[in-house]
Amino acid sequence: MRVEVSPDAAGFVAARGGRLWVWAAYPRRCCAGVPAYMHAATEPPRGRDGFTRVAAPGLELWFLAPAGSRPEVLEIGMKGRRRPRVEAYWDGCLFALNG
Repeated sequence: MRVEVSPDAAGFVAARGGRLWVWAAYPRRCCAGVPAYMHAATEPPRGRDGFTRVAAPGLELWFLAPAGSRPEVLEIGMKGRRRPRVEAYWDGCLFALNG
């Protein structure tokens, strides 16, 4: 898995301690066929464990993939101007592509 981090995202994470947790999760209420969406946070998420440290440029990255699968490219970028937040993309998508 290759990790690409935008300069803005690296700065955002660095200003908040330098650690980033990335995981894929299904919506709480879902129907069959709904994909797992990507989540990213500068604080560890409550109720989730099993994260693995992944080499990433400019930050300490902890990753938890659904069913042990991984993207070819995990992209870390920024979203929002009024309320900026870091986002993760699985091979360019906001949801995890299994298989």
